[in-house]
Amino acid sequence: MKVLGVNGSPRQKGNSHFLMSRFMDEITRRGHETQILDATKLKTTRCIGCGNCERTGDCVFQKDDFTTIFLPAVIEADLVVLSSPVYFYAFPADIKALIDRIQVLWSRKYRLKTLNFEGRERKGLLLAVGATRGKDLFAGMEQTARYFFDAAGIEYKGSLCYRGMDERGEMEDHPTVQTDIKKLIDDLAI
Repeated sequence: MKVLGVNGSPRQKGNSHFLMSRFMDEITRRGHETQILDATKLKTTRCIGCGNCERTGDCVFQKDDFTTIFLPAVIEADLVVLSSPVYFYAFPADIKALIDRIQVLWSRKYRLKTLNFEGRERKGLLLAVGATRGKDLFAGMEQTARYFFDAAGIEYKGSLCYRGMDERGEMEDHPTVQTDIKKLIDDLAI
């Protein structure tokens, strides 16, 4: 199984990175092939809503990291894991730019009817951390993740979200994080 992790945090070695790292360590331990892409390091042009992908199935921007690195990795992956902090109840800009550009797969799936993952059971997860403890803290991110995964032909299988994680390194001290990760992976039956 190919597992793609997408780090969305602009803070290097922060709580989101720790959570993704622990998740990928467990996946690797179970014998799966992993790849992690860091949204902040990818050179991605923002979607301009030109509609080219709706007519042709291809993005007008052919030479940026979305088209040459991110999109092929998403297409090849059997499991896609988004890991991110909450910024104003949503994803930070760099990972959101990648999410917006997935319109190209939405167009292939819904407009052109050419997206075909027949015979492949593809899954998606959200790992998220937030500083506050609000009831709806992760609602916006979860909704965005659901639509991202749907557009990419991936079934959203759930999330692991932690509130009250503000300072760098707090996630490392969370008492149940490793158990939570193992249970989430067990529930995926992979």
